[in-house]
Amino acid sequence: MSTVFTFQSPNGKKDRQLPRRSKGCLTCRRRKVKCDEKRPICERCRKGFHPCEYGERFIFVNEPKVFTSEVKSPGRKCNTLTVSQTPTIRINSNYVPPTLHLHGFQNEIVISFLVKQLFVEVQSPPDDEQSISRLLLWDRDSTAYLSGLCLAEAFFSSIHRMTELKSHASILYGQVVQRLKTDLVEKGNMQPSPSRATIWSALFLGVYEMISSDSMSNWLKHCHGVAAITHMIGPHGFQMNEAKPIFQINRSFISIGAIADRKRTFLEQNTWKQIPWSLEPMSKTIAESLQDILCDVPGLMEDVDVLLKLRQCGMLVHRVASSLRCCFQELDVLRISWNYIYADSCWEVTNTSILCNEVFEGREPHFKTMLVFSSLERAIEFVYFNTAYLLLHSILRQLRSANDPDTPTMDLYSFPDDAGYEKYALTFRSHDDRHENALAVCRCVNYMVDHERGASGAFNLLFPLKVAYNHLIQFPDTQKWIADVMERISSTKGLFIGTQILSHY
Repeated sequence: MSTVFTFQSPNGKKDRQLPRRSKGCLTCRRRKVKCDEKRPICERCRKGFHPCEYGERFIFVNEPKVFTSEVKSPGRKCNTLTVSQTPTIRINSNYVPPTLHLHGFQNEIVISFLVKQLFVEVQSPPDDEQSISRLLLWDRDSTAYLSGLCLAEAFFSSIHRMTELKSHASILYGQVVQRLKTDLVEKGNMQPSPSRATIWSALFLGVYEMISSDSMSNWLKHCHGVAAITHMIGPHGFQMNEAKPIFQINRSFISIGAIADRKRTFLEQNTWKQIPWSLEPMSKTIAESLQDILCDVPGLMEDVDVLLKLRQCGMLVHRVASSLRCCFQELDVLRISWNYIYADSCWEVTNTSILCNEVFEGREPHFKTMLVFSSLERAIEFVYFNTAYLLLHSILRQLRSANDPDTPTMDLYSFPDDAGYEKYALTFRSHDDRHENALAVCRCVNYMVDHERGASGAFNLLFPLKVAYNHLIQFPDTQKWIADVMERISSTKGLFIGTQILSHY
């Protein structure tokens, strides 16, 4: 509130008036720009993402206090002179602003939301100077921080429908891409290989495309970039414990992109499967061993595509069949180990509207039962076991169709059937039960999407649901259900790519 200070002299004449106080916000006054005086947030501060402050509310009260002064004049009585005091200022200490603005903490809010929802599984040692928490919360001058902030703003705005924040993330994205290119050129001349912070930058930009872009090609370009940077570092660069989290994320990111391209990747080489764990061989987990198999899939796909074009290449058929059998055998060994170690990690429960209200709002559940797990990590491992079986089964079917029917190859028809496998009610079937594998992935949706870290669960469901969708052509109702799930993941979990992934690749 503004006021005019007026002083009155003893002779009754008014002195000059002091200039009026500006009604603009304190932020614009400090920045020396014109304020539109819109409350509670002016347009200039809102568009520039500045904290808008109007200061405390002052109540100005004019209280003319009279004091007397006796002046003796010769031959006259004492005169009483009245002088108005300067208006006093009172601050209303009980005043509470109508809204509490957190613009000054906006970056911390969106970044914390991103880490909690999407990267909560990333656990680095406390002393890791390039951990995700240090990159996103401490080192604010780095390209990795700006990349993470760009992703965090896009993710937060997608879920909370904040158009202006999404536009700001788009502008920041363009700036970060140019900065990353500059870093790769400048640091490439000084360092023999990129740092892990550079990988985080490229990875954040790739996930940004999954959240914001309507083009699958943009996401694949970032996959290729992450693969190139990882290859430059080499397998020895991921031997330390603090490098394991980013390496595991990278392998998944690169292998999924390579599967979409049906092109082999350097990750199928034994050096990349062994050297990162050579210092502590027993530290390799079942999930990391499962990732080894997924890294073999793109190369098998490329070989099958070559066979489909040539139609006659007996040596290649035998080599691919042998590699495929090894993958199936390794997968079964891991399956049995997983089922033994995590025997009590999975339950089958009745599918109720309470457990899946976010996905099936207002309709009957598609499946009568659903699978519930002891943790989200176990659910993700379960889903990718079934996904690996589906991928290998697809390669086997294509390999059989590529073989000359007049000269059948025994290797292609010697894979064991169901009779050679022990049944596990809640784990995975053999490769001949591909429909069961696909339906098992679908029955995990409710738990993973309704989880408190539902965005992370949904993120890890995108690729498996796409693979399951391709194997359920004989189940059109279930395919329609998967399409509906993808649409809801896109609209409620901030993953825009969910609406595009079923129609591509």
